[in-house]
Amino acid sequence: MIQVCYYKGCGAIYGEKEPIEDKRKTHGLCPKHLEISLKEIKTEIEKRMDTAESFSVLLVEDNTLFRQLFKETLRHRFPSVEIYEAMDGKEALLQVDTIRPNLIFMDIRLPGENGLELSRKIRTRYPNIIIIILTGYDLPEYQEVSRRYADYFFSKDSSITENILTLVESIFANRL
Repeated sequence: MIQVCYYKGCGAIYGEKEPIEDKRKTHGLCPKHLEISLKEIKTEIEKRMDTAESFSVLLVEDNTLFRQLFKETLRHRFPSVEIYEAMDGKEALLQVDTIRPNLIFMDIRLPGENGLELSRKIRTRYPNIIIIILTGYDLPEYQEVSRRYADYFFSKDSSITENILTLVESIFANRL
């Protein structure tokens, strides 16, 4: 598989280059732009965080197994963070209106309404909520649309989940 960096049009090929038996392309972040993206996320989270004591995260994901595993991983690493869940767009909007989370992890393909449209609605109502698209559909057209409505786009298939957790951990090391 050929890995192509999608960061602001970079297009660099990274990862294993030889032998290339698998000619399919996947998009992600080259090491240089992964580091830059993580710094940008950290800066955005710190900038947008309320001064309130609590920090809340909303996981919008229809895959119950993935949602539960991700929630448990977050809970294990950040026991004082409030974690909420939604399985579809309707439930997510209700949760957002009720709890106003600081951070949302949003899947794209959801029952009823897709995560990109949902992100647009949330961004319109609550521009300070950080939205991270976390999806298994690593397609350039999704990445392009997500730039308008979300802060960041990451593939579930990459090792980015561990990097996001490390980033969140560094932000909250002295606050939680």
